[in-house]
Amino acid sequence: MKMTLMHKEKNNPSSSFNELKSLLTYFLANSEKELGRTEIMKYVYSFEYYFYQMYGKQLTDLKFNRYRYGPNESVVLDAVSGLQEEGIIQVSKDENYYGRLSYRHKFVMQPRAGSYDLPEQAEFVASFILDRLGNESYEGVINFAYSTPPMAEILKEEELVGSKILGRVLDMSKTGPVFKSTRIQKEEARRRLKAQQRERGSDEEYYGHLLNQYINFEDTRGRAIIAESNLSE
Repeated sequence: MKMTLMHKEKNNPSSSFNELKSLLTYFLANSEKELGRTEIMKYVYSFEYYFYQMYGKQLTDLKFNRYRYGPNESVVLDAVSGLQEEGIIQVSKDENYYGRLSYRHKFVMQPRAGSYDLPEQAEFVASFILDRLGNESYEGVINFAYSTPPMAEILKEEELVGSKILGRVLDMSKTGPVFKSTRIQKEEARRRLKAQQRERGSDEEYYGHLLNQYINFEDTRGRAIIAESNLSE
């Protein structure tokens, strides 16, 4: 059963950081598996992207940039460390196949009531991300993050220039076609986008439809999961 964090307004300079810690707590408390550092980063990035598409702003002040392994923001690691120090999560590390350290994160203690409240809208999107990525493999989580328009645009540009564009800040407002190398290609992409928008409405309506579908079929999915669990016992 998913842990629900009720909404409570915060009006202090550290609000964004607290919202991030609330989001991390929600992901780790409700995940059916321990999450690695890269997975956590991609969960938060994917959440912020979809939250922006739904509500026209991010939940936090995070600015993700193009790192060697995709979207990255060092503040996420600071928040993880904070939760570890408070005893809310446990972080373990092992040496992986390539001789590098691999980190695993596990929820171990319920935070003090009211300490890390997650707004209702944020919980809605976080639940969507957890449901979408919860059963994905490591590669699946990476691919999901890489498929978002902000990353897809950079990947296309990197393909054209022949090198990674490290440090580029990702534009969370991107919803249209990825980077095109010629004016004609750009114009064609705009025409395609307009045609798509006429068919499906605005991008915000489109993402709203996806998330509404998620709600509409939540009970059906739950019954199917229970039935499958009973069959496997």
